[in-house]
Amino acid sequence: MPRRRLASRILLVSHARRLLLFKISYKAGARAGMSYWATPGGQLRDDESFEAAAMRELEEETGVVVKSIGRCIARKEFPWQMPDGGYVLAVEHYYAVHVGAEHCSTTSWSLRERDAICDIKWWSESELTACTEEILPSDLRTLFGEILLSMPGEFG
Repeated sequence: MPRRRLASRILLVSHARRLLLFKISYKAGARAGMSYWATPGGQLRDDESFEAAAMRELEEETGVVVKSIGRCIARKEFPWQMPDGGYVLAVEHYYAVHVGAEHCSTTSWSLRERDAICDIKWWSESELTACTEEILPSDLRTLFGEILLSMPGEFG
């Protein structure tokens, strides 16, 4: 049985009803040549909770600071090949965070993030639906639509 890789991912939604995604592109290793769009987020540290990791990753990858992260809106478990070729059982918790402005600071990115992330984009629901590139998780379009439907007062 592969080791478990625990991670938190954030669906960052702007007041303009757009979702922030990063384009991940591997230049080397077992995943060289592969690319996909994904939400901000990352692996838990030692004894960190999913919620604490989500808040830390959100700040590190976007510059957005929140006092609390809210409830987990989705949980996923799936086999995942790491860039080094090893396999893990990815266990991911997803959180929705709303922001006013569409801004993403890259000042706290690690060297690995700077190497792997080749584009940053705020997506509308229609742009996400029309996209032909790989988007992870595969049901992200549905999750995003559910967030927009469940928060009508938020975007009034």
